[in-house]
Amino acid sequence: MMSGEDVYNLFEVIVSRANERQEVKSKITNWDKVFQFKPSDSEAFVLHIANGELKLSKGLHPNPSATIEASSQDLASIVKGELDAVKAFFSGRLKIKGDVFATQELNNILKAVST
Repeated sequence: MMSGEDVYNLFEVIVSRANERQEVKSKITNWDKVFQFKPSDSEAFVLHIANGELKLSKGLHPNPSATIEASSQDLASIVKGELDAVKAFFSGRLKIKGDVFATQELNNILKAVST
């Protein structure tokens, strides 16, 4: 079972990998998106993507592009590709407020670099 800190650490690794890959950077060059993650069982964190770079920080953002809520375990499973995000969304295990389309693109990017 993943703790909230484990999920944050997983995201740190994924963000680092994404920032090292040119194919990822080229996909997000024109992005300016803020994703607020709110694990139901741990501290919130923010993923800001701008100018081809991903930045991760703990805490809340006042005006995110999208807010993503799920348990730490479900967030980790989605990012690792072990849990389908669409199924999790429709079953109520994953809640998204805001720019749903951007979260789909984000999911594709995170899954590509998490393996």
